[in-house]
Amino acid sequence: MDKNQGYSILKTIMLENGRGFALGHSPTAPSPYVTWACYDDDKGQRQYEWGHYGNDLGKLEKDLVNRVTEYQRLYKVKIAQTEAPGLYKYYSTQRPVDIGTFPKPPHNAPDEIVNYEGRVWVENDTRLAWGHLTYTRPLTEQEAADYELRPSRENPDIKQRMEKQAQVVGKWEDAHRVPDQKRLTWFYPDFGSYAVKEYVAPERLAEAAKGMEHQEAARARKKAKRQPPIAEQLKAAQKEAQGHRGAGGSPKESPRPGRALGGARMEKQREQDRADLEMKRLCGVFGSPQPPEEEKPKMDKVKEPPRAYQSREREER
Repeated sequence: MDKNQGYSILKTIMLENGRGFALGHSPTAPSPYVTWACYDDDKGQRQYEWGHYGNDLGKLEKDLVNRVTEYQRLYKVKIAQTEAPGLYKYYSTQRPVDIGTFPKPPHNAPDEIVNYEGRVWVENDTRLAWGHLTYTRPLTEQEAADYELRPSRENPDIKQRMEKQAQVVGKWEDAHRVPDQKRLTWFYPDFGSYAVKEYVAPERLAEAAKGMEHQEAARARKKAKRQPPIAEQLKAAQKEAQGHRGAGGSPKESPRPGRALGGARMEKQREQDRADLEMKRLCGVFGSPQPPEEEKPKMDKVKEPPRAYQSREREER
């Protein structure tokens, strides 16, 4: 259990950005209850600041909730975890709890260590355990696995995870019409969601949710690789060909550059001829003289130089 200025920390709410708020109690202080803003420094040590003090536990608990809500409204962050003495329980399933059989993370020593009279069933007869430990803060998965500890399904982080997994498993069970005797979940109509049955351990539900996610991923990959029928492929190829033909024309209709230039000249000459014929027709109908044809400019001919003749006498020489 953490302490600050003689106050024992009863509850801490940490947010996604590393900031949080805590509720403390000291029976000997003038104001026995207090709420603080808090954060972890670079060394992992919890620091507390900006205290609100009072004598009424109910008012200070409400103040804690209000400070968290206002901070979330301003900075748009979600609650990462809730911390409280004895809030996180872990079962020792392989051996009694003794020295060297449990983790001691910095600033998170066990709040309680309990050994049972032998190995007994716990958690609605879902597992056997020799004892349990409680912590103020949750252990990491690696820390629990190193000492073969199993978390309780009532831990806040485990409960939140199981609620999400229950929605995946419940929908899959409905889709596959799993009988009630074999289901891991049941539908809660008051909340419109799925709930986990009491005899289901967190590990079993997590394994089921993971397997269903793998099945959905494999089905999606198979669907992506599956080729459509031949008829659909032919239709798609025909549409693609029509699209290319509409965009650039068919290869037979696209002329070569030389032909395109000659075709343009011929089309221009035909338009001129049609215009001339229309002019002659109109002049013949209305009896108006035809406009004189434009005389083509005469080109000056270059006279050929006179051919040089040599006298016969000179040739004989």
